[in-house]
Amino acid sequence: MAVRPIDLAFMNDINRARTGMPFSPRATYGSTQPIATDPLRITINPNSVLPKPQLVQPNVAPQNTNAFSGLLGNNFADPKTMGLLGASAELLKAGGYSVGKPAPTMGEAIGNAMTTGMANYLAVQQAQNKANAPVSLPKGGMLVNPRTGQVVVDGRNKGGMFSGSGLKTDVYNTLIELNPRIQKDGFKSLNPNEQAKYRLAYGNASKKQIDNIEYSDGTKRQIERPAQDMTGFFNPFPNQQSGKNVVGEKPSPKMLKFIEQKPKLFTMLSNLNKYKISLKNSNPFTQISGAISFPTSEATKLRTEAEALRLNIKDLEELGALVGGDFQILANRLTSPTTGEGLRIGKDGLLVQLENLENQILDKLQEGGFTDATGAYSDPIPANDPKVWEQGRFGLYYKLPNNRVVLKQRKLK
Repeated sequence: MAVRPIDLAFMNDINRARTGMPFSPRATYGSTQPIATDPLRITINPNSVLPKPQLVQPNVAPQNTNAFSGLLGNNFADPKTMGLLGASAELLKAGGYSVGKPAPTMGEAIGNAMTTGMANYLAVQQAQNKANAPVSLPKGGMLVNPRTGQVVVDGRNKGGMFSGSGLKTDVYNTLIELNPRIQKDGFKSLNPNEQAKYRLAYGNASKKQIDNIEYSDGTKRQIERPAQDMTGFFNPFPNQQSGKNVVGEKPSPKMLKFIEQKPKLFTMLSNLNKYKISLKNSNPFTQISGAISFPTSEATKLRTEAEALRLNIKDLEELGALVGGDFQILANRLTSPTTGEGLRIGKDGLLVQLENLENQILDKLQEGGFTDATGAYSDPIPANDPKVWEQGRFGLYYKLPNNRVVLKQRKLK
């Protein structure tokens, strides 16, 4: 029975293009029953012109999310394709001949193939995710498309006196760019967008700043001051004020100790002031009655106030350690008014003793860095604000706005 060859005419065209010959033997593959006496020829590309070669772009498209999109995925770079190829290669390798090594079982071969396939699948998937991940651009840098050479993102300075990027650079360049136009033609010569831009820039440059300053003794202060001297620049906020104020302060460790000991100091000075007044108002018989062991009520009051003052001075030993003074020695210099020694010194001598004691304590405090007013007669507390007087301690001296020095005393009804 006659058979008819399958005539692949397009293979003739391809062979003729490859060899340069005007003709080439026909390529026939297999045979089938003839359906006509004349062979049927299907001519592909009758003009014998091959298509122009085209550049194939790298394929980094993400895989199809449809799990049944095809046995080998959508393209050769698909993770499923690479996974199956890896699994197939592992199975082929398991069927090879090995000297001195037993052939793997079917389960072992399949297990190794699955492991290799999953490893290939995950590796390609991670590579594609990395290729499709957003690109982070450093400050002041730019991003260029490697295929076209076109700048996609440009974070470099766009011009102006100050280079670099960031808010401060934009603020300074805006002020320098727009201020000459404002000085020449007025603020209203700018369009609304430029006016808003200049206001924002001027407000940012002229806003107050908080600077933290630490001193050698450990004191920390927060100083408020303008961030920039805007002299020569138009001020769109004529009512804006700037200055230099202390808005916060952290005392030094030494000052914290002073603050801790301050109540004891006030108590001691209050008792000293009361004792001085009682001593001034006493008469000679008061001291004599106490010296002969038959004290009057006034004598008992003098002795009690003198002993309380001595105990108060002893309580200030920690303060003396800060300022370098031995307050124990100062306490020993205080003579009781109802003793023979106090009687020999007399009222005037005891008052001089108290004055010297007060001056020594105040001098030690001042030398040690204690600068607050103590409330002694020679160091009264300023009371320019009525609240200072109203909230002040009894037994301390205050200096009123009219420069009068007054002792605040508790009134007894």
